[in-house]
Amino acid sequence: MKFPKKVVVVELELQGALRKEIWELKADMEYQIGTEKAETEAQISLKENEIRMKEESISLYKDEKKMLKEKRKKLNEKEQDLSQTR
Repeated sequence: MKFPKKVVVVELELQGALRKEIWELKADMEYQIGTEKAETEAQISLKENEIRMKEESISLYKDEKKMLKEKRKKLNEKEQDLSQTR
């Protein structure tokens, strides 16, 4: 379980980097002309989609972690029940 925690931390760091890039792109748009602005908006959209995908990935990891904890709890309960009947 420790390795995936590191993955979550890395994903969060990447999200922060993407947000910074988006902020910089938006700041640059002030000095761009029509086609450049359209290209920049497309880049921003791609980065925002990437952030959403990373958020979904983290959410899935957390859901799986919760499910595994519950499963481990149930298995421990089963083990205790079986040891009491012996």
